[in-house]
Amino acid sequence: MKKSTFFSLLTFALVMVLGVGYIAFSVLNYRPFAKWNTVEMKLDNAHQLLPDSKVLLRGVEVGNVQTIDRTDGKVAVKLRYDSKYDIPQSTGIKIEQLSAVGEPYIDFLPDSLQGPYLDKNASIETAKVKQPLSLPETFKLVSGLTSSINSTDLGGITETLAAATDNTQGALPNISTAGDLLARTISARMPNIRRMLENTQDYQSDMSWLPGSLEEFGPATATFIKKDVEVLKALDVLMKGSGAPDVLTKTINPNLMKIAPNTSKLLANLGPINEPLVPVVQALTDVMPQIDMAALLSQALKTVGSDGAANLTVVIPPKK
Repeated sequence: MKKSTFFSLLTFALVMVLGVGYIAFSVLNYRPFAKWNTVEMKLDNAHQLLPDSKVLLRGVEVGNVQTIDRTDGKVAVKLRYDSKYDIPQSTGIKIEQLSAVGEPYIDFLPDSLQGPYLDKNASIETAKVKQPLSLPETFKLVSGLTSSINSTDLGGITETLAAATDNTQGALPNISTAGDLLARTISARMPNIRRMLENTQDYQSDMSWLPGSLEEFGPATATFIKKDVEVLKALDVLMKGSGAPDVLTKTINPNLMKIAPNTSKLLANLGPINEPLVPVVQALTDVMPQIDMAALLSQALKTVGSDGAANLTVVIPPKK
């Protein structure tokens, strides 16, 4: 036999062994040395479960369904899982479909992985199994939902939506323009936004002082409130001790009530008297802002010397 023929046959045999091994151990999940635990649960319906349907523990595949039989009016599902996985007796069980076309699986969902655990050949209570709705039940619920919908109300909603979206074609270019402007604005301001976020990260990285400050803030606020209460109590004692409320109610208030009519008459008569002064006040309002008060004060200071004597400047006109 030629060497080339020998190596070709050897390569073919090696590929066949690797292919068969991959199909057996990866695809068919064949594990001859694994130890299995078998449990059984009885259901009202098979829910499309089939032999070799997957068994999961918190989403991890640990075994498969072995047999599905009907006994005593119930569906007996016998499944096995790898004994290296411990499943608590208090576990919840959910039967779900992997996709819309079926592919059911059983998923053990324990709240905790603490014992006690399921024994070999254990029987699982039906109450712990969350069974999915069958197709007839699903369609029955859908039928009940659709029958409870008022077609008149649904038609009114549809007409309202149609009226609300009618003649909105002209707004689409404006919406497109607004979106374009917003994108350009964000793009143009992106360096500033990035700098703002970097600054935010800078001061957030130096927040170790905050917990201590918050702890001090609470007692300080309580002390401040207590001091405020003490101040209010002291003011109350001061007001009551000085008799200020009695003075206000018995002396000041009666006198104000007495002079109130005369004050009203006086203010009414001041209106005609002050009316001629309105133009004068308006003129002063226009002139006063134009006066440079700094220059005016500076000139005033120059008229008095350091010794307090007035500085006078005499200007002699030239002879004609």
